[in-house]
Amino acid sequence: MRILLLSNLYPPDVQGGAEILAGDIAAGLQALGHEVLVLTSGQEHSGARGPQEGPVWRTLRSAPPAHFDRGRPPWQQFPLLLNYYRRYHRPANAAELRRIVALTRPDIVYIWEITGIGVNSLLKALPGLAVPIVFHLGSYWLLYARSPETEQVRLRMRWLKQWLIGSIAKPAYTSLIAVSKTVKEEYVRAGYEPESIEVIYNGIDSRFLTLPRVERSAGDAGQPMQLLFVGRLRVEKGLLVLLRALDLLVNEQASRPLLHLNIFGTGDQVYVNELQAFLREKRLENIVTFHGRVSQDELIRQYDLSDIMLVPSLWQEPFGLVIAEAMARGLPVIASHVGGPAEILTDGVDGLLVEPGNERALADAIQYLLIDEQRRARLARAAQATVRERFTIEENARRVEQHLSQAIERNKQEQSTLSGAGVR
Repeated sequence: MRILLLSNLYPPDVQGGAEILAGDIAAGLQALGHEVLVLTSGQEHSGARGPQEGPVWRTLRSAPPAHFDRGRPPWQQFPLLLNYYRRYHRPANAAELRRIVALTRPDIVYIWEITGIGVNSLLKALPGLAVPIVFHLGSYWLLYARSPETEQVRLRMRWLKQWLIGSIAKPAYTSLIAVSKTVKEEYVRAGYEPESIEVIYNGIDSRFLTLPRVERSAGDAGQPMQLLFVGRLRVEKGLLVLLRALDLLVNEQASRPLLHLNIFGTGDQVYVNELQAFLREKRLENIVTFHGRVSQDELIRQYDLSDIMLVPSLWQEPFGLVIAEAMARGLPVIASHVGGPAEILTDGVDGLLVEPGNERALADAIQYLLIDEQRRARLARAAQATVRERFTIEENARRVEQHLSQAIERNKQEQSTLSGAGVR
């Protein structure tokens, strides 16, 4: 099977779990004997290498994010509207997709997230490709291609954003893969046929389960308990809720616990400025460190050196790859009781779930684990068992392989039926 994987980014260019998973799945499918070609953008490293590296074409153009700042006058933010428009409209990218399909003649086009690279232009090109198409729904990006609103949006000028996006019919596809039941339900509510959507949970790289654990040095005794946040720094990830919980733990208790929060990830700088202003106001700067983006090896090391992983999401998180990664490394997780996290974790068995947006509940859950090392150890052991049973990349790739094969066969049958009926 020759597969053309279309994605906005592809390793080593990554912003979060979606791009990492795209690389993992491609490697898994290749290990199963399939040829995987990749069409993507060269957002971060385009100046350091050529546009094509073997089976990977980094020839698509991306538009920067449009992060609106309510603290700045609207007239100073007009240039962001052009970025917003280009994230949906890139005719040159659609032409490049058609060129690569004609050049490589894939058996199937496998579409990952394509936000920011002219998503509507690409969707409009799909019917003319004459090849089966499968969407991998790792988030709600396909819904956003038709509607500008999200729960945490800063700019609520819906009419303007809808005008910039334009209109598009429901895209052509053969079938869809959703990474959780939550994602499937959202797309079904939006009008997608439930029978066309298969739920295949994400899997993690086996290295998270097999690499030796990094042990703390003997001199670490008596040091602050290490809390960990990993993810994109955006409003929906709930990091401000976590900082408020930290404020409750540190500034409102007579016995101030020794804590340090390490934050890994990048994202919306406007939001990051708000977070840093809160830290200054509450005098928490000394116990919170922003590390930015790090390599996967360093991230594994940080999982091993931490005491509790925190995932305070405010939205219906599609899956939560960092949850499974932390679980695999034996790190107890506290997450919001929403979406994917609630499908990954069983509260009180292999992790803790708390009400989203409730900093008091989050602070109480953190305190609950801080004071009981044995409870943390029990959750960690159960978490590792859960990952081995449900979330390995090998099982994930095998199920994706089966889904793609069935989509190709279904497309052949449909074409045969149309041909038999005399449709041209």
